Amino acid sequence: MSDPLFILSVGVLIVVGGIIGAKLHPFLALLLGALAVAMLTPPEVIEQYALSKGTAPAAALAMSKKSVGERIATEFGNTCAKIGILIAMAAIIGKCMLESGAAERIIRSILRLTGIEKAPIAFLISSFFLGIPVFFDTVLFLMVPLAKAMTLRIGKNYLLLVLCIMAGAAMANSLVPPAPGPLFLIGEMHIPMGLMMVTGVIVGLFTITSGYFFALWANKKWPIELRDSLDAKLEDMKSIAAKETKQLPSLGISLLPVAVPLFFICLDTAFSAFFKASEVPTTLVAIVKFFGDKNIAILTGGFIALWVLISQKKENKKEGLTPFVQSALMSGGGIILITAAGGAFGGMLQQTGISSRIADMTKEYQMAL
Repeated sequence: MSDPLFILSVGVLIVVGGIIGAKLHPFLALLLGALAVAMLTPPEVIEQYALSKGTAPAAALAMSKKSVGERIATEFGNTCAKIGILIAMAAIIGKCMLESGAAERIIRSILRLTGIEKAPIAFLISSFFLGIPVFFDTVLFLMVPLAKAMTLRIGKNYLLLVLCIMAGAAMANSLVPPAPGPLFLIGEMHIPMGLMMVTGVIVGLFTITSGYFFALWANKKWPIELRDSLDAKLEDMKSIAAKETKQLPSLGISLLPVAVPLFFICLDTAFSAFFKASEVPTTLVAIVKFFGDKNIAILTGGFIALWVLISQKKENKKEGLTPFVQSALMSGGGIILITAAGGAFGGMLQQTGISSRIADMTKEYQMAL
């Protein structure tokens, strides 16, 4: 009963069965899966897991004695701390860019440069190079509103555009420093930074090409139409798409909600990767570190996006921003809850010692797990 593989099977069965079979909301299914896994994991296994992570013996013992609810809530909260502000502000930025016409203005500029047929390639390459200094989820949150606006403009290929964004950002985060994964590999295997960057870009360009062809195939096999969502009504988006270019914000202003967070994050990444603390004035480092934190950066982008919206919708100032922000948070809030529940489920699975169990099973095959 305490075999991690058995517990894993039970947890996955509950989550998948709950979502597909019982038609439960993913938030509830993930929490039920986390509850089952937590209840099936013996305290001594939890203590051993904590010790394997370098936790002090007293703290590991205390962790094993926590109640099931407390352990689930802790992992739920840890995940919220990582992604809560990011997703909430990304939802606000996305809605602001759609409502203000900023996304439409950017899309018109892209189409002028690439044409309709090459627009997905532009999304693919843009997300790849943005994904080098910026986390995958941040690239996704910032570029999906552009995919919505592009789909409305050309009338098709929503799945193609989203998959192009995901392929580019995922490959960059996996292969090219200063993304966290490649940086860890550089440190462990003593690979020169420049060599890793060059080879990562070369390999990445091949892999995103494969991703692009898969995206083309998936888009034909499973076409997805753009639908109403809590943060973007199709009628509102169509009315914005019908506006003349002179009624939309300028391209420079339209880019600010995305460009400013990216600039700060990239600057912080560059300082961390290429400069020693002694080479840069302390005050400058402190400023860059403050604004380069992804939560602060996207918070800054959110306020800029709200300013762009206010400047475009001057006639609606009396209504205030509360109803608008509320509708954006209704969309982002659901994503936060589902992601945090997934974090709780994943955290409970980790505490079963599943990683050690799989490593023991495969050690004779000399697999790098």
